[in-house]
Amino acid sequence: MAVVLGSKPVKDLESFNDYAIGITLPLQIGNVAFNQSFTTLEQVRTNIKSLLLTKRGERVMQPNLGSGLDELVFDLNDDNLASDVEETIISTLQQWLPYVTVDEINIEQTDELKDSNRVNISLKFRIGDSINLNQVTFTV
Repeated sequence: MAVVLGSKPVKDLESFNDYAIGITLPLQIGNVAFNQSFTTLEQVRTNIKSLLLTKRGERVMQPNLGSGLDELVFDLNDDNLASDVEETIISTLQQWLPYVTVDEINIEQTDELKDSNRVNISLKFRIGDSINLNQVTFTV
């Protein structure tokens, strides 16, 4: 399980290896309930996906939670779309997951994806003060 966020570095402690800290995406039934995450990295990946794929207004009592990426993919799919998506991702993560530092965002816009109003996104990030790069990939 992770230590408290804040000015401390995020690290998993061996004494908490058997404690789940969240559920993973996509939701799948595991042995007892939904599949669970047992490391901070695994949970942060799930949190990033969950936040960026949530529509604003979708979450009850938190109408500002979410990214608005779903609205962008229905805009004109031109050269500006990639920069708009990148800007949206960065501002959303800064607001809701400030302990995540984005190092690189790759946006794939093929003709096939454009025809179905989709965009593939690959995000390289660091957690807290860590120097280790991690990656999460998803489709909007």
